[in-house]
Amino acid sequence: MSNPFVDQRDVVGGTAVVRVVAAVVSVTGADRAAVLNATLSQSLVGLKSGDSREALELDGNGRIVRILHVLERDNDTLLIVPGATGTDVVSWLDKRVFLEDVTATDLSDSVAVYGGTVGFGDVVWSDPWPTIQPGGFTYGAETVPAWTYREFVTPADAPAPARIVDKSALDALRAVAGRPGLAEVDELALPHEFDWLRTAVHLSKGCYTGQETVAKIHNVGHPPRRLVRLHLDGSDSVFAEAGDPVLLDGEQVGFVTTAGNHFEDGPVALARVKRTVPVDAALVVDRDGHPLAANQEVIVPPTAGATAAERLRPSRP
Repeated sequence: MSNPFVDQRDVVGGTAVVRVVAAVVSVTGADRAAVLNATLSQSLVGLKSGDSREALELDGNGRIVRILHVLERDNDTLLIVPGATGTDVVSWLDKRVFLEDVTATDLSDSVAVYGGTVGFGDVVWSDPWPTIQPGGFTYGAETVPAWTYREFVTPADAPAPARIVDKSALDALRAVAGRPGLAEVDELALPHEFDWLRTAVHLSKGCYTGQETVAKIHNVGHPPRRLVRLHLDGSDSVFAEAGDPVLLDGEQVGFVTTAGNHFEDGPVALARVKRTVPVDAALVVDRDGHPLAANQEVIVPPTAGATAAERLRPSRP
């Protein structure tokens, strides 16, 4: 039986990988950059072969529909879309193409996607997190822990490039890094709640679906929830799981989205809580009636958004 701590160390050391469930779609044609740029939250114009970007598909209310890992290549743009099917992604793109020279091809059945800290092979997407990308923004002043992650695509019938471990090995690593992923997204998720403006949103690019809401919250509003990192009491060998309620004074104020037992930091989780929860509040995670004390660390502060008000505020001594 696999040892989770060994698996985590091996992933960090580059001798183990996880299998990633994702659609892989090749987008070709002279107009592909323009169409993708007009559709997604990140600027995708002017990419050079080998460039990696992260982007979001948003609905008309600015809520997250898809996360896309974008890799530019010599003759196409490769989209790695976690949790999606290639058929759905191709259909979605086809509906956004009118007279433009753009073709989307589903490669999902012919390739395998792996994730880890080392990029094996020639088709490698490098995660930009936590570096603030051009046009990006962060609301927090806290230092973001180091995070090195890559996804690489190989032929489906090729041997795995390293030992494959359970995808849960990434959960604790991602939680410590404060790195949002598909597990954090529900039907109400807004980019501002996760610090995703850091890597996946370009605030000064042209219009795209959801752009008005993104700009409104960033300038004059606040997201209703915010992502936090929780360090949990593991003294009774009871560990939190995704979906567990987060309580403040006995009232639910959020829920765990990702949880794991880190090989150095111990039990840790990501959770979405109400924006108004004080940053120094003593929280509790309810694991099937077993209370777990939770030490909160800020990823997105309660002040997130409303940047225009700050810019316009008169300077006073």
